[in-house]
Parts: sequence; structure tokens; C-alpha cells
Amino acid sequence: MIFRVRHATRFDYEAPAYESHNEVRLRPCDAASQLVLSFDLQVTPHASIHEFRDYFGNHAHSISVHPPHRSFAVVATAMVERLPRFSGRSPDITFERYLAGDEARTREYCEFLTASRYVPFSDRLRRFFWMARPRRHEGVAEYTMRMVGFIRDQFGYDTGATNVHSSLDEILRAGGGVCQDFAHLTIGVLRLAGVPARYVSGYLGPEPGAAPGEQASHAWIEAMLPGLGWTGFDPTHRCRTDIRHIRVAVGRDYADATPVRGVYRSAAGRNTMSVELEVCAATPTAPSFGQSQQ
Repeated sequence: MIFRVRHATRFDYEAPAYESHNEVRLRPCDAASQLVLSFDLQVTPHASIHEFRDYFGNHAHSISVHPPHRSFAVVATAMVERLPRFSGRSPDITFERYLAGDEARTREYCEFLTASRYVPFSDRLRRFFWMARPRRHEGVAEYTMRMVGFIRDQFGYDTGATNVHSSLDEILRAGGGVCQDFAHLTIGVLRLAGVPARYVSGYLGPEPGAAPGEQASHAWIEAMLPGLGWTGFDPTHRCRTDIRHIRVAVGRDYADATPVRGVYRSAAGRNTMSVELEVCAATPTAPSFGQSQQ
């Protein structure tokens, strides 16, 4: 299935900004089940742009604008083909057997087994993990899927409970959150269980025949499962990832996969940010991109 993606981010400044330096991760990644057919990045005003691969292999762009400017806009457009994932199943390994290889696994996947900025191993998280710890004879893949469902069952979807900079402690206190929070909490539980887990940022394509509506970036997780490798799970929807999940970047948590971040200098004043996102199936009858402000 082929999707068209348009992701526009705009900043407006009360006082002119200058010496603006930004880093964006907006280009979808190429993988076994995903192929980027085209990608274009437009920046206003004129900027110096450098493309590179970051530590985790993500496509990233550094963008610099030195002259004074009242607004700054980044528009990324892409055509992405998503292919069905491998549907086979490998024999599930029990935790009793799996944890015997802890030392080697820690050396190879240390970044995805230890605490990170948005996934601290706090006392609150450890208490929550103790309630949902794996059973000795439970399979690793079975436990991972159980946690994806369990965590979503415990917390409601609430856009006002947390913000983009919230750590998993805040969702535990608030009792609700959004996709980013569910991803961070699931990652924290899996890491404490000894299962390498990483954060994925991207988009969720519409279901076939669904009416257009407000869209936003999405987040989910990947767990390193024995016999399967990195395997995607969507805690928000209590499911494995499927053909509608468009991967953009991966990392330890949100800090490694932030779509747009940067710094600038200004005499005074505040800035406002607006985001427009549209993801649609690339069919001959697909509508042109609209203006959906979020």
C-alpha cells in the first residue's frame, strides 16, 4: 500500500529571530517492509540544509537560518510504500531460558535496556512493574503482547493529562496520556523485565474507506524478540503494528526521535508553533492535501 504524507511545521515570532539552528527527523526510513519512493523538504526562509544519519541510523537534517526572520516553516512531503510484515511465528522462549543470556544481550543492546531521559527507572515505575512482572514460564513474546494490552487497559487516552515533555512518571500519576506516554511506559516495563525496547516515531495511515479527519504524529514501540528481531507493537491500539504504521525514526525515547527541535536568538517575545499533517492513500482518486490545523 502506498501513502502520501505531508507534514508542515511553522513557527511565528513576536520579535525577529536570528541565528536559528534546527534539527529535524521527518524523512521516513527504508526498511524490509517500507520503501520511500520520494521525499522532499522545503524550508522558508532560505536556509542552509545538511542531511546526515544519526547514531541510531535515522535520516536527519540540520537547518540553519542566520538573517532575522519573523517566521520559520518546514514542509516535508513523502510517498511511502508499506508492505505486509512477515506473518510467520517463531517458537516463543520462556523467561527462565531467555534471562540466561542476559549478559550478552546487555552488551549488545545496552541503550535499549537501561533508563533514558523520558524512561527513568523510578520507584513509581518499579512498583508498577512488580504488579505486572513476567512469570518464569511465560514466553517473552507472550509477555510483551500482554503488557501492550495491560498498560492500555490501565490508562485512558487523555490529551490534557500530559505534554510532549512528560516522563513516564507523569502518566503513572495522572492515570492517562497519549501515544507517546503509552510507548514510554511500555518501554520502561519491558526494559525492567530484561527485554530490549525502543521508541518509534511516525504516522498512522487511515483505515481503508475512512473519512478524512484531524491527524497527528504517532508513536509506538519495537521490542527485540528472540527469533523475530525488532518487532513493532502499538500500545495505544493494543496491537501489533501493521501496514498502516509508517516508521520515521527510532531511539531510546522521544528525545532521540523528536520530529523538529532547535534553538534561536531573539531580542524578546514568544513564539507560536502550528502543525499541519495529512496522511492519505495514494490512489488515483485520492484528494489533494488539505489544511488541517492541530
